[in-house]
Amino acid sequence: MTGTRTACWRSSSTMCPPPSLSDRGRFMLINRLSYLMILLGTGLFFICFDGYISYYVFLLSLALPLCSLVISLPGMLTMRVRLFLQEDGSIARARKGQSVPLRIEARSPWPLPSGQVRMRLTVENSLTGGTRQEHLILTVGGRPLLLEHALHSAACGLVTCTISKVSACDLLGLFALPISLRGKNRCSAFFFPLVYSPALSVQPSRSPDSDGDRYSQTKPGDDLTELFGLREYRQGDRLSRVHWKLSQKTGRMLVKEPSLPLADCLLFLLDLNGAGSETDLLLDVFATLSSFLLQQEAAHRVGYREGQSLALLELCEPEDARPALEAVLSAGGRASLPPLRREDLPRGVSHVLYLCCTPDTERVRFLRDLYPAARFTGFCTGIDPAEATPDFIPVLPGQVPETLNGMVL
Repeated sequence: MTGTRTACWRSSSTMCPPPSLSDRGRFMLINRLSYLMILLGTGLFFICFDGYISYYVFLLSLALPLCSLVISLPGMLTMRVRLFLQEDGSIARARKGQSVPLRIEARSPWPLPSGQVRMRLTVENSLTGGTRQEHLILTVGGRPLLLEHALHSAACGLVTCTISKVSACDLLGLFALPISLRGKNRCSAFFFPLVYSPALSVQPSRSPDSDGDRYSQTKPGDDLTELFGLREYRQGDRLSRVHWKLSQKTGRMLVKEPSLPLADCLLFLLDLNGAGSETDLLLDVFATLSSFLLQQEAAHRVGYREGQSLALLELCEPEDARPALEAVLSAGGRASLPPLRREDLPRGVSHVLYLCCTPDTERVRFLRDLYPAARFTGFCTGIDPAEATPDFIPVLPGQVPETLNGMVL
């Protein structure tokens, strides 16, 4: 049977200077000084009062640490601690601002109490780089203890929880033994960006440099592999495009018109080159736009930095959203795009959406040269609203729906 008990929580910031003694060291020092004061008092009582009562009291004070250790030692040696979010050990998932239950289980087969279990819990967000620490104190009795703590994050990212410096103390808190965690000291949770519901729309995109397999039914292009239709010969038409057989049958010179490929590929480029709060804001923009496109069955791709190279993911169905977000969040924060190369980027892009904290002028120029017929939209957190242009839209905290409202993708 598992019991739930109250634990003592104390938060500490990693930005503060480290103390001279560890938390466990201060705890042990206070308990040992307290015991020495008791021993000093019983010793003075034994010296000043001649009688068997003072003698027994002094002997009892000397035997207390040994008795405490003998009673607690089996429980201290067999104590096991486990940190987990899901029973099966899998990664938990939630939207930022929501909470998931973080569980710490401490158990020992020893039926008697074994004193306190002390540990340090470290919570780190890989996207923002934020870290916080909490020192936990648990009291484990004759039955297992399951402690639940609401884990939440105000920013999206991959949040990793780790317990360290785990030790079990005797009943008096005079002795401590480290506890082996055996690989059960870490768990993770994905906190996804928020998805808003602004008024968005999608327009059919046509790109002459596309190599897609969908073609316009209303407008010709220059893809010779697919026939759009036939028309009469005009001055300047190439003779190689004349349909000679039909021209002989109809008595008119007919010319084959090539088709115009439809480029439905929208390309998101995540240039996360700013602080954690800015990156969090840009991912809200990406998650909102991507969710809308998937609802409209509009395929798109997202490029982000993974290690030292550019990673590209294609999203075609709503089921593709979660793996893509997890891959981006796992890549970590301050992941500025690597130098872009023509061979690494897809063809047939109709709309480039460049999300950045600070615009990279050389990268923007490269994208415009690579996709001259594609539309370009930049979302930036590091530009002043007064300096906004039709191509670069400032993104401000708390105004993501207003920023995206009325946008045509």
